[in-house]
Amino acid sequence: KEISMSNLLDNPTSFGTSFDGLPEFIKHPIQTVKRLFDWDVVEQELTTFGPHAYGDVKGYKAIVRSGGDPADRILHVAPKSYQVITNAQFEEIADDYINIGCEHVAHGTFNNGRQLWIQLQCPEMLKQWMVGGMDKVKAYLTLFTSHDTSLLLKGLLMMLRPFCQNQFTMIRGAQDTGFSIKHTKSAESRICDAREQIATLGDLARQTVESFDLLNATPININENRQFFIDLFEMKKAIRHSMVNGEKLPSFQPEYSGKALNTLKALENAYQHPVQSNLGHNAWRLLNAVTYYVDHSDHISKNRRDKGYHILPTGGGTKLKFKAYKKLLDKARYDSVINADWQPSGVIG
Repeated sequence: KEISMSNLLDNPTSFGTSFDGLPEFIKHPIQTVKRLFDWDVVEQELTTFGPHAYGDVKGYKAIVRSGGDPADRILHVAPKSYQVITNAQFEEIADDYINIGCEHVAHGTFNNGRQLWIQLQCPEMLKQWMVGGMDKVKAYLTLFTSHDTSLLLKGLLMMLRPFCQNQFTMIRGAQDTGFSIKHTKSAESRICDAREQIATLGDLARQTVESFDLLNATPININENRQFFIDLFEMKKAIRHSMVNGEKLPSFQPEYSGKALNTLKALENAYQHPVQSNLGHNAWRLLNAVTYYVDHSDHISKNRRDKGYHILPTGGGTKLKFKAYKKLLDKARYDSVINADWQPSGVIG
């Protein structure tokens, strides 16, 4: 069953490639076999209507939902050279990974089907890990595609802390959203690629968990948490104005905005939340406070989550998590010079 992206997983992406011609099976994808998604996409001519004239829009086409709910909705207007990847083709790519031992976990959409995701677990290749010997994290492969060119067809490593359902998408930079998938290759070539990609993700998962171990071994001064959050969100003080007896008066000194103060309170509540209480006062807990805030706090609206804010590689929440991770990892690497409880193996990069 298709589930909402604001559920346990939450992710999507896109793909766009120029082709001079489009095969018939792509022009009429609804005829292909579908399994996970009960709808697909079709291409339609784009026509304009006006008070004096109407006609086809040359060089462009509409990508439209066919079936499901809502049906017959235009998802995107694209050049005619844009190659559509149907839902059925996307599922075939997921099958390549299932054929080498991965298992379907969940799937869903964002933005009324403009982005799709399929999450897989690979027990033999992507292990469960223990941070600090006690805090379990699981590694998942999440595949993404889109019908609006918002992201490339990609595979991403996602780390999940089951105890609180915090999620962390492992990216290496603003433009890095995982490995590319070439759906135009033969099935045999894709299977070979899938094996190599899973092996690469397994190594990345090991490195990521090792960095989590380092964060777990890095103590923090909880009195500095507030300043860490302020720096992370780049909050600035300014003269604020308020209404007093019908008159707009400035504050006596620069202050944080009400929104910033509410955010700070929500982050502190996330740090103190019972699901974090077994972690101790360390950089790992501070990272989990940020991921918990982004994934679960009421301060993040449902509308933003429905659009993939907290999990899409391009989402603001995902980038915020990774920014916190990098800042804390830099601190942990510096502090590890005198930290006798953690021995680096040289794989963190």
